Amino acid sequence: KPSRPRTAWNKLLDPERQAIEDAAWSPNLLGKPVSHVFVHGHESGRFFASFSTVYRVLKSKNLVQTFRSHRRKASYVSAHDLLDQGFSLLCYDGTLFRSDSGVGVWAIPVLLLPHRFCLHIGHSLHSVCSTDLTRAIQEAYALIPQQLELKLLAHSDRGSAMKASFTKKMIKDLLGAPVHYGRPHTPDDQAWIEAFIKTLKYHREAPQSYAQVDDIVQWLNRVPDIYNNDPHSSLGYVTPTQDLAGQKEVILNHRKLNLACACQRRYIAWQSSRQSNPNVTRQAA
Repeated sequence: KPSRPRTAWNKLLDPERQAIEDAAWSPNLLGKPVSHVFVHGHESGRFFASFSTVYRVLKSKNLVQTFRSHRRKASYVSAHDLLDQGFSLLCYDGTLFRSDSGVGVWAIPVLLLPHRFCLHIGHSLHSVCSTDLTRAIQEAYALIPQQLELKLLAHSDRGSAMKASFTKKMIKDLLGAPVHYGRPHTPDDQAWIEAFIKTLKYHREAPQSYAQVDDIVQWLNRVPDIYNNDPHSSLGYVTPTQDLAGQKEVILNHRKLNLACACQRRYIAWQSSRQSNPNVTRQAA
């Protein structure tokens, strides 16, 4: 038995559709946004429909002009691409600590990639300006091994202090190359520094609270030595200090050799146990 096609009870009537189309072609509404046609229908009493319905009717008649937004595109270079090309990166950011008395202290860590080595953690009170940031970068730069200075670039997010003219000029003079920035509108694009900030705040040795500003500063001064001598998962559980010293491959190869020797010893022990217990062999058979 054939069923009748279902029709919505609130379906727009043909005269209403024609009235919407005629209104769009009227001289005073021609070229205007759809909202003007929608308002005109209610004010004139010629048709009563929702904005979305008016839009669908005009869209079906190709009477709606497609709006193309022209957003400013900021160019960026991926930090992963720079690392793949053999560059070392200075990565930096700011994060807020607050004492029990409510005084805010901004920490400014500076990392050296790909070694994940914490060079320095600067600090400033209340806010981070370009002067505070450049001071931390200069102090960190003084600790970089000389052999890494040849292919060293700065890479950061697009914070106000990072994009200040003073900061860009100072880093360009210091490194001989312009600053590279992460993706636009992505403040957490620097995964390395964001992970370090989480460690900085929630490390197993981090105090639960800070009674005074000096307690925060003391913790920030302790962190580089603690962090740089902790095994890091992304480095194959080698410390950043060992990686920076060029010992990573030697350590990983030595561990691999130790594991192979341990497997061989276990296999020999397993064979010896089967030979000394022939009943085990028969039961297995």
